[in-house]
Amino acid sequence: MKFLTQFFIAIFSVCLIACVDVFDPKLKGGIPSIVFEGTLTDQPGPHYFVLSFSAGYNSSESVFDKYVNAAKVWITDSKNIHTDLIDLNRGQFSTPDGFRGQIGNAYTLHVRTSDGVEYASNAETMRFSPPIEKVYTEYKPITTPRPQYRGTFNVFLDIKDPVSEGDYYRWTWKNYQKANYCEVYTVPRTDPPQRFFRKCCDDCWNITQCLGCVNVASDKLVNGRTLAKQNIGQIPYDDTSPYYILVEQMSLSKEAYLFWSNVKAQANNSGGIFDTAPATIRGNIKNLTDASKPMLGYFQVSAVKQKAVFIQRNNISLPPYSTGLISYPFDVECAVCNESPYRTARRPLDWKD
Repeated sequence: MKFLTQFFIAIFSVCLIACVDVFDPKLKGGIPSIVFEGTLTDQPGPHYFVLSFSAGYNSSESVFDKYVNAAKVWITDSKNIHTDLIDLNRGQFSTPDGFRGQIGNAYTLHVRTSDGVEYASNAETMRFSPPIEKVYTEYKPITTPRPQYRGTFNVFLDIKDPVSEGDYYRWTWKNYQKANYCEVYTVPRTDPPQRFFRKCCDDCWNITQCLGCVNVASDKLVNGRTLAKQNIGQIPYDDTSPYYILVEQMSLSKEAYLFWSNVKAQANNSGGIFDTAPATIRGNIKNLTDASKPMLGYFQVSAVKQKAVFIQRNNISLPPYSTGLISYPFDVECAVCNESPYRTARRPLDWKD
C-alpha cells in the first residue's frame, strides 16, 4: 500500500511538471531615447562620439543596430569657436584633425537630428588633472569551479591630489596588443567554408577597452594628500607575456562626478529590498524642442593624464590555462590598418617591441 501511494504521488508530480507552460510577459519597450557616448579631452585625438537609441525590455530588441543616422553634431566653446564633427555613419562621429580641448575652456555639445529636433548640453569646463604617481598590481587566484582564467591581477594607482578643494577624477584603461592580422575573409561557395587571414601592411595594434568600468573618486577626504590604492580594474592571467595597459586619469566637474557616481551605484545594485529602485539617470544634455524628452548620457570634458605600464605575468607559480585558439592560413596580400576605437596604427605611448 505504501508503495502504491508513493507511485501515484510520483505520477501526479510528473503531470504537474508536464503541464507547466513557459510564461512570456511579452514586455515591449517604450519610445526609444537617444543615447550619447563620448568624452572631449586635451589629447590630440581624434575623439569619437556615438549616438544610438535605447532598446526596450524584451530580449529580441538589440542595441547594436539602433544608431542615430544623418544627425548634425557640433561643439562650441566659451570663445565662440564652432567646430563641426565628422559623420562616420552608423551613429559615429569624430573631431577633425588637430582639434582638442584646452584646460580652463568651456565646451557645449549640440545635436540636430534628421527630423529637426535640437539638443544642447550644459557648458562643461575642462579642469586640471595631476599626474599619476604609480600603477601596480596584486594577483588574485580564482577559486570558483571551472573558471575561465586561473586568476586575475587587480590594478591600483596612487596620485598626489592638488591643494585645491573640489577635485574629481575618473579612471579608465586600454590594452594594446600588436595585431597579427588586419582582415579575415571567407572564400565563398566552399564546403566547409575556408577562412584566410591577411596580415597588416604596417604596424597595427588592437585595442581592448575597459567596457562598463566606472571608477570615480573625489578629494573630499584626502584633499592635498595622496589618493592611494585606487582600484581601477582587473586584467586576466591568460598568458605569461607582459600585458600592456594605458591608464587614463580624467578630471571631472562636480556634475560629471555625481552622474558617474549614480551610474556606478545603480550598476552595483544587487536587487535587495534595501537597494534604490532603478531610475533613469539624467545627464547634462537637454532637448531644446521638448524639455520632457532629454538625451541620455553625459557630454564629459576632461583633461587627461596617461601612464603606460607593462604588467609582468611570468612570476606566478602555476601556468595559465590554455586558451585553445584556432588559427587559419595567411593570404599573400596584406590589409590596411583602419583607424577605429578598437584598432590603431598610432604607436602606443612608451611601447616596447
